[in-house]
Amino acid sequence: MYFDETGLAMVASPEAANLVGMDSEYIQTQCILADGGDRFGVSAIAFDKHEELIWMGNQGGHVTSYFTGAMQKYTSFQVHATQDIRQIVSIEEGILALSASSLRYQIRRGIPVFTHTSPNISEMQCMLQISPTRLLLGGHQNKLIDFNLAMCRETASVDVGDAGCVMLRPHSRFICCGNPLGRIDLRDPITLNIEHTLETHSGSLSDFDVQGNLLVTCGFSTRHGNLTVDRFLKVYDLRMMRAVSPIAVVTDPLYLRFLPSVSSRLVVVSQLGQIQLCDTIALAEPRICLLQIDPPGGMCLTFDTATTSQAIAFGDSLGQIHLFSTSSDPVFNTFSRMTEHADHVLQLPSFAIDDYSVPLASIPMPVVGHEVTLSSHWPSYLTQKVYRKSPGIDAEILRTMRMQGPIGYAPNPKTTRRNQVIYNLGRNGYAMNAKNSPENKAKLSDDSSNFVAIPKRYRKLDVKYNKLGSDDFQFDQYNKTAFAGLESTLPNAYCNGMLQVLYFSEPLRAALMSHVCDKEFCLSCELGFLFYMLSLSTTLPCQPGNFLRAFRTVPEASALSLILSDLHAEAKSKMDLCALIQSWNRFILHQMHVELVETKKKKDERKSLRKPFVYKETDFPKISNERKRSTAGINDIKIEEEKREEESEISNLFGTKQLQINNCLKCSNIVKKESMSLACNLNYPTNEPERDEWSFCDILTRSLCPKQTTPAWCDSCCKFTPTSQRRILQSLPKLLAINTGLQTRQHKQFWQTQMDKVVAKAGLPDTTRSSTPTPGMSMKPCRYGDSCSRLGCRFRHSFDNAPPPMPSNNPYCSNNWLPLSIRMSLVGDVLSIVKEEDHKSSSNKENEDGNANGQITSYELSAVVCYVKDSGTNGTNDKHNLVALIKVPDSYIPRGVELSENRWYLFNDFSICPVPAQEAVWFSLDWKTPCVLYYSSPEVRNANTAIFSSLTREVFTEDVCIARNGSTAGITFTPLADNEVLEPGDLVAMDAEFVTLNQEESELRSDGKMSTVKPSQMSVARITCIRGQGALEGTPFIDDYISTQEQVVDYLTKFSGIKPGDLDANFSSKHLTTLKSTYVKLRYLQDSGVIFVGHGLKNDFRVINLVVPPEQVVDTVCLFHLPHHRMVSLRFLAWHFLDIKIQSETHDSVEDARAALQLYKKYKQLEAQKKVGEALAELYERGKMLNWKVPPD
Repeated sequence: MYFDETGLAMVASPEAANLVGMDSEYIQTQCILADGGDRFGVSAIAFDKHEELIWMGNQGGHVTSYFTGAMQKYTSFQVHATQDIRQIVSIEEGILALSASSLRYQIRRGIPVFTHTSPNISEMQCMLQISPTRLLLGGHQNKLIDFNLAMCRETASVDVGDAGCVMLRPHSRFICCGNPLGRIDLRDPITLNIEHTLETHSGSLSDFDVQGNLLVTCGFSTRHGNLTVDRFLKVYDLRMMRAVSPIAVVTDPLYLRFLPSVSSRLVVVSQLGQIQLCDTIALAEPRICLLQIDPPGGMCLTFDTATTSQAIAFGDSLGQIHLFSTSSDPVFNTFSRMTEHADHVLQLPSFAIDDYSVPLASIPMPVVGHEVTLSSHWPSYLTQKVYRKSPGIDAEILRTMRMQGPIGYAPNPKTTRRNQVIYNLGRNGYAMNAKNSPENKAKLSDDSSNFVAIPKRYRKLDVKYNKLGSDDFQFDQYNKTAFAGLESTLPNAYCNGMLQVLYFSEPLRAALMSHVCDKEFCLSCELGFLFYMLSLSTTLPCQPGNFLRAFRTVPEASALSLILSDLHAEAKSKMDLCALIQSWNRFILHQMHVELVETKKKKDERKSLRKPFVYKETDFPKISNERKRSTAGINDIKIEEEKREEESEISNLFGTKQLQINNCLKCSNIVKKESMSLACNLNYPTNEPERDEWSFCDILTRSLCPKQTTPAWCDSCCKFTPTSQRRILQSLPKLLAINTGLQTRQHKQFWQTQMDKVVAKAGLPDTTRSSTPTPGMSMKPCRYGDSCSRLGCRFRHSFDNAPPPMPSNNPYCSNNWLPLSIRMSLVGDVLSIVKEEDHKSSSNKENEDGNANGQITSYELSAVVCYVKDSGTNGTNDKHNLVALIKVPDSYIPRGVELSENRWYLFNDFSICPVPAQEAVWFSLDWKTPCVLYYSSPEVRNANTAIFSSLTREVFTEDVCIARNGSTAGITFTPLADNEVLEPGDLVAMDAEFVTLNQEESELRSDGKMSTVKPSQMSVARITCIRGQGALEGTPFIDDYISTQEQVVDYLTKFSGIKPGDLDANFSSKHLTTLKSTYVKLRYLQDSGVIFVGHGLKNDFRVINLVVPPEQVVDTVCLFHLPHHRMVSLRFLAWHFLDIKIQSETHDSVEDARAALQLYKKYKQLEAQKKVGEALAELYERGKMLNWKVPPD
């Protein structure tokens, strides 16, 4: 027998008449070129066990699925950039694709779920799902990995020897594992221990399959020292664990599979694409069925059979997929579920917007039932019939009217046109109907009574944008102090007030500014960098973009719903800022504590590794002495060491040690547990009608030491029983953080009632409770400027830096329920809190101070974060705001500024103004609600606040490229040598490129001009620094591409040179690093005192979140600029002064930085020749002539 050119079996003699070619049960119905087939062969193919899909993976790491026997392409996606796909397994929710070093889980629509990589996964070859959540992975390595799909992690591994495990097949009793040396291990499915071993082929095992009690193998044997293909398929009976009669085949077998629906049929495939169907039962004179893949020529690399046995798919080295089936429309699974396809877009009829001849009814409305109404229908309880009120009679008609009985008549005064009725128009331009008529407006008292006059300094501020962005906005009008504000344009900027509170907590600021770790998204590091910016900046606000970027990546923040998205306007309007900022306060304290503890542990581990072993007699005491030591003492020492390891600067500042005692009321079993609390939530009384007057100290005491009875689990009773729970303080914090918890109406009413009682106790009327005592400070400048001599002028002057006075006629301003200072004493288990002024007037002061057994600490209110409810004109939450009132410590006041007794300031994003101390404890709960309170002790004010910079030259040597495809070819810079030392005053040319994360939002104004509502959010994509002197002048030593996990809307390739994929670690070929890695390099350069040279560095530093002193910045856009003239582009400057053309196609940061450095050298040359003015005049004259465009060649 031989095969002709068409691939059909040709009979050479009558004895071979039993060979079947033409009347085979399988015929080839499809042959298509797979995705990437022109470059890669098909390495894996599998039928989906749940849907009518065929999955293909090629040698280039690409996976494609095809729908039904028609092979219609369904999905296509890349799994790995370089490695081939070894195996594909379909599961309930998606597919698993295995490559040599990774496991990818994707849903069938192509969206990835997870990608698992680990050091244990290398040279993977096969996988087998043995349960819905359990997966086995094997390959050319000595471990068989047990992987949990639910937890996405490796749970165990089994040693399989150096030969590895390259084939896995399921069985009802065993897991069949085959290695390349011809051995098959039968393992227990639960323990993975070897139960039986089969030695199959002497040379190598190429494939095997299991069906029922039969195990069939094919492979190679060693004959005369060479490997030859076995023409016999070895068959083993798993009931007796021994070999039975082999099966002879006419082809060289390389792959084999049982047909799932026919237990005795077997498909055997050779490397050349010859297919033979065998029967394991009818072995006497079998009727041989031979097929050939058409067209021949490629080597068969993989094949699979459908569960119904109606189709067989093959993949070859030419990138082709061959489908053999028993019919033209085969079914892959007996009960396949429906495959989800993309929804068809309904094409509605279209017509011109100015075509009034087309009825609107041509676009049909959705059909709804009788019980379903459209969203445009108002409910009946919100609607009422309102009739238009008749207009008044013209006065001229009344004057000339004559009465004839009940009827009056008068001549037409000709004041209106015929058939027209005049109605008055309201201020909004609409006709005034009965509801908004002057008569009925008096009845709607709710609208007028709900109006609240909120001072301007508390309201949410909007930045006015123009074509220059926010550069032309005058921030100094809102900040006349020496402190820096924060920008509010970024998402999640609601925490700006709390960031200022943390910054002005001096020991916390010193601890965070001294902290730098290796973690990419560390909030403590980002806070330290932000605090460094705030300490350098004056007046101009800082952008907390890097902190908010890291904040969005923390999983705990997402779980607590602390991350807000600008895309969901409805959810944003319903959010509760008061509850949000309190959750944020508790989260940030816990997060900083955890991060600092992790850093401390890593440093201790490094020290222990570096510390050499030194023998000490005390470390190895005698046995007799060891016996004398009590076990309790040893345990106490270990517990104290563990507690010290869990301590951090945050727990030392905010930590309150508590002892929780649970007492079962059934069996009197007592359980004690120590814990650490970083923040306190106020607990208000609910069911205590016998007492209606509470002081703030009473509420704080019951909140720090709560008592309650609630059902809880009792280990003695083994069930839930009524349990008495209480907490006892064991230590007092240095900095007390309090969440007020004023989210409900009942709690606000309780707070308001207590304020009313304080005013009533002072004997003052409460008629002015609802009035606003703090007048708003006008932002409109005075026409007379600083020479204004008018008393009480309401407009702004440059000398207006004094806090506005509190009105003396409001009793709520001078009598406050919230104290400015408190005194806490902890004697044993008893905690007492009183106001500081009450303690000074108490006769027990001497006795209390004389008690040395307890802790006594005085606290001063240092910060208050308030929620400002400003519904605006539309009644939404768009204008609601969070502000911070902070008592600034003396150490923050710059030198040369006179210290004043009042150091309270109001921080409202970028607006900062002084306020009196009484304003910090005055609240009008209809618009100003306290959310977070910070009380500081004298230990905080007198603490050591030394800052130790941990940034060294090692930041350049610790740089690691995170791109998987990254190599030395992607490095476009020469790192700093060991002998290169950057001295203060050295020149460093710098340039940065950016990408856009969201589009700019604009609106059309009534005058027809476009107004920017929200600017586009930029993210740094590439940073380049070039040497400015020395032998390597003009050579870059930093050229980092910044990786980003956020979705990029526009790469701005024309202006940045960044292309899609350059910032993705999976596909980038550049020197890709993290933003933090590059940021610490720039910080080190700034701390070293180098001078940055560049073009437009102000915007670069703003997006990078770096504040550089002006004496360290040389900006060529300012050097080559005449006052009251336009700024000149770098491209035009380089062409005019240097006679070079840059930025011809795209921008290159290396080229731009080098051009800026040469321009600075040119400027110094012109300055030495005293020709700067002449050169600038010539520049602007030539620019106007050429319309500021570089002429072509």
